[in-house]
Amino acid sequence: MSIEWLQIADLNMLGKHESEQLPAWLFYTYVCVSILCVCTAGLMSGLTLGFFSLDEVDLEVLKRSGTEQEKKHARRIEPVIENEHHLLVTLLLFNAVAAEALPIFLDKLVDPVTAVVLSVSVVLVIGEILPQAVCRSYGLQVGSYSALLVRLLMALSAPITWPISKLLDWILGEERSAYFRRAQLRALVGLHSLDEGLGGTLSADEIGIITGALDLTSKTAWAAMTPLDKVFMLPADRRLDESTLQEILVSGHSRIPLHEPGDRHALAGLILVKELVLVDPEAGMTAGQLVSRQLPRLPADTPLYQLLRLFEAGGSHMVAITKPATQLQASGSAGPVHESAAAAAAAAAATPWIKSGVIKAGDNMIYVEAQTAPALPQQQQLLRADGAAGSGAAAGAWIGAEAAAAAAWSHLPEGAPVGIITIEDVIEELLQQEIIDETDLYVDNMQVGL
Repeated sequence: MSIEWLQIADLNMLGKHESEQLPAWLFYTYVCVSILCVCTAGLMSGLTLGFFSLDEVDLEVLKRSGTEQEKKHARRIEPVIENEHHLLVTLLLFNAVAAEALPIFLDKLVDPVTAVVLSVSVVLVIGEILPQAVCRSYGLQVGSYSALLVRLLMALSAPITWPISKLLDWILGEERSAYFRRAQLRALVGLHSLDEGLGGTLSADEIGIITGALDLTSKTAWAAMTPLDKVFMLPADRRLDESTLQEILVSGHSRIPLHEPGDRHALAGLILVKELVLVDPEAGMTAGQLVSRQLPRLPADTPLYQLLRLFEAGGSHMVAITKPATQLQASGSAGPVHESAAAAAAAAAATPWIKSGVIKAGDNMIYVEAQTAPALPQQQQLLRADGAAGSGAAAGAWIGAEAAAAAAWSHLPEGAPVGIITIEDVIEELLQQEIIDETDLYVDNMQVGL
């Protein structure tokens, strides 16, 4: 009995639809509105994917390094995505309105079953799949050309969408572009290597230099210096006779530190080897008489980037590394340096080119801030030759070497020289490779020193 009633009801519905004769203008109006609903739903769906596949970082990269057309597109899109929650609510609102309105107008054109089938299939294919496929590949272009329309829709729907977006901001917090941390940035750069086989174009040397520049922030002078007991030095009273000049020649160094007789920790300055060409071996001149430059002094926990800025200033290409006021921590960097007045005065006297926090080099003046390297996990500072993070065993060896160095310095007063560092040492840390020239007698400073 119930089946017969359903059949009769279906026949009545079909007969009712067939009996209705819409005027031609109204029929075409419903058709146009239905097409508009499909297009609106598709555009909103595609723009949701297109806009939210870009963030402020992506747009800033395009504005700085993209083509002229990409820069133009990025500038158009940037104001639209400033308030991401407002944009999201606007796009979803018009997408929902269009998708829900479509069956209503289709019902005026066909029977209810056909209207439901058409609305689902058309919205799925034309309103979801195709727009999202297009906007996934051409999101920048589609977003740029639709930016004005979207801003208009955001303004028209503001009475509804703006309060909702503010509620989302309050609950979830405002959206912020995610910048990469150092470890993530290193991994991202590594993925662009030719060796990865993922389509990257960066060579191993380029990867090494980029990652070395990132890791240099966490390294201190201690990591790159040559311990004082391994430095080729001369006493200030050493006569520059033929045997001494021959010894200097064999060493292969361009700068020779001098120390007071009998005390290697009492530095007396340095001499440039090229100045020795004017020295008469028979004149009996001592090394101390030739000194025209003093060695700048910096604590062992000075960041390598700060050292690099000092070297760039041109005052000296060699610096004496002194015992810091605080012992080196296990991370390879120390806390703030608290130098005594005597140590500060001694450092100032030994570095006449550094006065009142200003490095003077010709007409250039660079401000030098008192700072130390930020403490990072030990494993991030241990680098093999390929730039990868060191193993746990290597980390233990590094910490053990630091402990050995701290023990070796324990008897020295604060501010006493413990090593020498040159601009070449800093560049080697930057390149993550040793620079070997014709006269080098060893490869790694710290391996030799410890």
